Amino acid sequence: MAGEKIDIETIKAMLNLSDEDLVKPLPIPTRWSQPFWDASKEHRLVLKKCSACGYIDHPPYLYCTNCHADEHEWVEASGKATLASYAINTFGVPFPFWVDLPYVVAMIDLPEGPRMISNIVECDHDKLENGMELEVVFDDVTDEITLPKWRPVDKTKRG
Repeated sequence: MAGEKIDIETIKAMLNLSDEDLVKPLPIPTRWSQPFWDASKEHRLVLKKCSACGYIDHPPYLYCTNCHADEHEWVEASGKATLASYAINTFGVPFPFWVDLPYVVAMIDLPEGPRMISNIVECDHDKLENGMELEVVFDDVTDEITLPKWRPVDKTKRG
């Protein structure tokens, strides 16, 4: 079965799992991160910027991790980034993610300063390379949650 996609029903039957066993965990927005998730639902990438020192935190925290101030503003991000490092998951992941194998988890450097952990999608895994340019795309996983993910800017590196 190596390299083949496994459908969810096959996984359930093989391991005697229930639908509940295969529910992917989702982010739980907090009052200080809700604007990030609201913008993501609108397919916009925003970042929390400290009004006191200008530091941009991600993920959004209750206070600035640089100066501890709690005054902030939400700024529109460029939607561009650079791949810092990545791993291609091919096995050894929780059951709900088996249907996605293989998939890429990456550290992504935003030009605004923060580093984000997310998935690289729409890519040819053999053409991934640290330093490549990425652009944000959005995955509407539920009516409430949209996840920002990333794909190569260079269309020849897309899968």
